[in-house]
Amino acid sequence: MKGLLIKDFKILLNQKRFLLMFICLAVILSFSMDSTFVVSYISMIGLIMMLSTIAYDYNDDGFSFLMTLPIKPGDYAVAKYVFSIMGVTLFWLISLVIQFAVLAIQKESYVLSDTVLLDVSMLALFLVILSVLLPIDIRFSPEKVRVVMFIIFGIIMAGVLAGKAVMGILSDKFGMVFFSRPNPFETVSPAVLIIGLFAIAIIFLSISMMYSIRVMQKREF
Repeated sequence: MKGLLIKDFKILLNQKRFLLMFICLAVILSFSMDSTFVVSYISMIGLIMMLSTIAYDYNDDGFSFLMTLPIKPGDYAVAKYVFSIMGVTLFWLISLVIQFAVLAIQKESYVLSDTVLLDVSMLALFLVILSVLLPIDIRFSPEKVRVVMFIIFGIIMAGVLAGKAVMGILSDKFGMVFFSRPNPFETVSPAVLIIGLFAIAIIFLSISMMYSIRVMQKREF
């Protein structure tokens, strides 16, 4: 499995120019947008980059070649999950550094606990999305997973925009107040929320990985 991780890491390094370009773009945009934007943007780029490594394995009968090596089909799936989780987490950590650096430069006031909780929630969300997209990528092809990816992100964006629009209408016409304090989450410890979010992510990833292992074991090379 170590060899598979090294392979994917080298594939990622070959795209370092694109990575630097995206990170520079995120830094520039973060000065004019919400502080959480950079976290979601860079984490999404990390997710896409992790999934893109599977596309390289499809090229030139790459899977057939990999299976001639002393590895089992299930090892490929496990290695891909380990690499993807590590990669998304690394990109998320980079986004945190940029986020707090921008906040410090702009001297914006923010509640540290709320910001950290939102950032951690975003990492858990991207791990759940990873658990959905990775088995699709392994089972089918990169073209199909791109379609699913756009659909998922489109639904998320549409849901957020629709939610804001509905809350704006209700607030203007009926005077309803949303997210007013105190809210239900204030009675719950942030540590409990974080543990709960990652417990959900771990459950999704575990089910997803077991399915991907079975897919690889049944595949004919």
